Amino acid sequence: MSKSELFEKIQALASECHQLACSTDIGQERTELFSVYHVLHNLTRRGYAVQVGIAMNPLLNSSCDDEDEEDDE
Repeated sequence: MSKSELFEKIQALASECHQLACSTDIGQERTELFSVYHVLHNLTRRGYAVQVGIAMNPLLNSSCDDEDEEDDE
């Protein structure tokens, strides 16, 4: 699968997620669907996937170390 095919599939998933979010009643599920849409929509931006990976993986997130140091004081 080429990179452009992968990006097309991601954008199709983002569009479907957006449609589902728009048709869902106001509440937590709708909020979550819009959050997923936002991530999918931006995955094709250069560097965004790396940012998401770092934010989602506490072992790669250096800001966790900074917070721990502040707690020790």
